Amino acid sequence: MSAYEIVSADAHVLEPTDIWDEWLPKQYREKAPKLVKDADGGDAWLFAGATDPDPIGLVSTPGMAWDDFRWTGITYDMARAGCYNGAERLKDMDIDGVDAEILFPPQRTIGHFLGDEDDEFVMAGIEAYNNFLFDEFMAPDPTRLVGMAQIPSLGTDVAIETMRKAKARGFKGVVISMWPSGGDSISDADDPFWQAAADEQMPVCIHINLISRRARQKQRAAAAKASAAGGAKGEKGIYGGKAAKANAKAVAGLGSVFSVVPSTIGQLIFTGVFERFPELHVSMIETGVGWIPHFLEQIDDRYWRNRSWGNIPLTRPPSYYWFKNMSATFISDRNGIENRYGAGVDNIMWSTDYPHHGNDWPYSRKTINDMMGDIPADEKAKICADNAVRIFNLEK
Repeated sequence: MSAYEIVSADAHVLEPTDIWDEWLPKQYREKAPKLVKDADGGDAWLFAGATDPDPIGLVSTPGMAWDDFRWTGITYDMARAGCYNGAERLKDMDIDGVDAEILFPPQRTIGHFLGDEDDEFVMAGIEAYNNFLFDEFMAPDPTRLVGMAQIPSLGTDVAIETMRKAKARGFKGVVISMWPSGGDSISDADDPFWQAAADEQMPVCIHINLISRRARQKQRAAAAKASAAGGAKGEKGIYGGKAAKANAKAVAGLGSVFSVVPSTIGQLIFTGVFERFPELHVSMIETGVGWIPHFLEQIDDRYWRNRSWGNIPLTRPPSYYWFKNMSATFISDRNGIENRYGAGVDNIMWSTDYPHHGNDWPYSRKTINDMMGDIPADEKAKICADNAVRIFNLEK
């Protein structure tokens, strides 16, 4: 029997206000993200390439009623301390009935460093976050607070070195935010990283999407150009003011979070990554699972129809590699539970997404029971804990 009954396979950390003063070397602090005020007086982080700050409103108030959520106007004093403090997180997990969490970084913060043009600054920022995560946030109980080490955007060799150091340190897995070699799509140059991950038995996590360093830099340049043009026309523009502009940006992202996931899975499978590295495991984080049975049906169909002329480097249908080498997390996904056999009972993991506004804290046990109360107990145990225990090697 596992020592864990409920494991959230995807939770997040909100960076504390003093993270860069405490963990980033002094010579880089001037370029660190800046804590500023949003349009409604709340706390927000100003990141590289942006003229408008990103508020903390939707990533800091678990337990708030849905209709009370707001993007702007939330301060750190209003946020739950469990968002950024490991000891307080454990208390919130106890209230929620969660035994362990797999922890992922704040994506906006990590992107600040990954897209920078200075290699030393990229490395300093990623190391600062990883050090904070392991030595501060996880420190109260690393068997329950299980952080994934962030991989920098400095090419395959640095990615491998960072992963191996993370394994030696005690991390249970890594998260990549771009293809390991740094390209805009998968390539043979990524293979040494996949091999090293397989050798080290380190699961590789992808949180929704992958954005290359070059693409991040292009986005920053485009944003700067748009901002300059907007400034010439006046502050209000089409958004009707700064607060409305911030909300519009947040809402725009809600409908696109899953748009790139099938492509990422398809590239991994159809280029033969798992054929070449059969011990590699890649976990897709915060993608939901209800769509997976249809996706697998379709990629298998494409394989059978095109395998002869296409010289596809696979010896099995694509779905075989999904079931053997991949997994995904969901938060609330009734369709996924109803179609769990098509997605793989061994391949899907429940999560809270705490402290982001998609979570149901402190009612996770009710959410689980509402979704999974009628399925066999052994299947529920796999989805709620056992799969995460196996994939991330959580046995105490």
